[in-house]
Amino acid sequence: MISFKALLHSACWGLVVGGRVLAAAPPSVGEVLPPPAEGGLDIHHINTGEGNAALLVLPDRTTLLIDCGSNQDTARPPRFKAPRRPDDSRLPGEWIARYIRKVHPLGPEAPVDYAVASHFHADHMGGFPELFRQVRVATLLDRGWPDYGEPLPFAGPLAGLYKAALAEQVRRHGMKVERFRGGAADQVVLRREPQRYPNFEVRNLAVNGEAWTGEGTAMRRRVAATEKPNENALCAAQRIRYGAFDYYSGGDLPGSAEKPDVPAARDMESALAWATGPVDVAVLNHHGNADSTTPFFLSVLQPRVCIAQVWDAQHVGPVTLARLRSDKIAPGPRDIFMTNGGWDGRAEHIVRVFGEAAGRQHIEDLKTAIAAHQGHVVVRVAPGGDSYAVIVLTDADESLRIRSVHGPYASR
Repeated sequence: MISFKALLHSACWGLVVGGRVLAAAPPSVGEVLPPPAEGGLDIHHINTGEGNAALLVLPDRTTLLIDCGSNQDTARPPRFKAPRRPDDSRLPGEWIARYIRKVHPLGPEAPVDYAVASHFHADHMGGFPELFRQVRVATLLDRGWPDYGEPLPFAGPLAGLYKAALAEQVRRHGMKVERFRGGAADQVVLRREPQRYPNFEVRNLAVNGEAWTGEGTAMRRRVAATEKPNENALCAAQRIRYGAFDYYSGGDLPGSAEKPDVPAARDMESALAWATGPVDVAVLNHHGNADSTTPFFLSVLQPRVCIAQVWDAQHVGPVTLARLRSDKIAPGPRDIFMTNGGWDGRAEHIVRVFGEAAGRQHIEDLKTAIAAHQGHVVVRVAPGGDSYAVIVLTDADESLRIRSVHGPYASR
């Protein structure tokens, strides 16, 4: 009798027949990442040490980039600043572009079909101007196009660079720019063979302080029109669904705030939780800071795999880590992956941020609680979405060599 584990392994990896990748071969540590299965879904969380970037290769080879961070303007003491990966010879947007060119299913000169700027903080969108010089983007979505006014104007030097880069791409290369539409399931779609994958969907969950209700495309306002909003509360969030597999990404969306002067209405996580529902893989909101990944949010989403895109010692903090490890909040097991958790000086910074005793304990907890601490984190979903695996790649160079393989996991 074939075991359930063997069936999972077969479904996730499969084999190559007649020169066509019908399903990816089982990868091994030390080898270069093999191509994905035909009809599979790959999600590459690209680590540059300076913010978020995730390239999704969808089942019909449509591509979607969520964020392109470049945080070099953030002032931190040099020994506590996460070093740029692989090195300082290029800006983060260029490193991200080079990664995309290596793994793009249609070749290095092919454009990215969609890009999303989750919100207007540099660690999420500051790399787009450099990326545009290396990779064309067919359609870009953000929360402010075309006027970048209400509910929170986007202005200043960063805004000027970003808007100028968009204008150049529209003028020279015909890039389309659209305002991210909350509740929509038809703004990011399969562009090549949608009829082959009727069980695939990208749902826009939140934007500009509004959350999807779970019914049609209806949204409800969470951040009051009379309240001065916070940029994080305005993040664009999405759920990617492929058969039984669900993936959540929400930028820096906040949950309950510990500061008494911050309005509870900024708790976007609670507003989204029931509409999002249980997921297999979740990117931690706000890099795993204490104001996000709240107990209620975790108790509803119950992710089997969590991914933290890290550039600061507070990512993932002790409070968040305790929530993630609690079976009372969300039944386990739960595997947590960090893109950038092991740089020189990080331990000393953790102690300075959280105090000697708490910091040292947190360092020990991270050692045992985190499945992988450093590298590009690739979620590879089998054709049809019934199973998936996590593959960690080296970020010390551009070889795409495998550091570790986790799973396969059964989708819900």
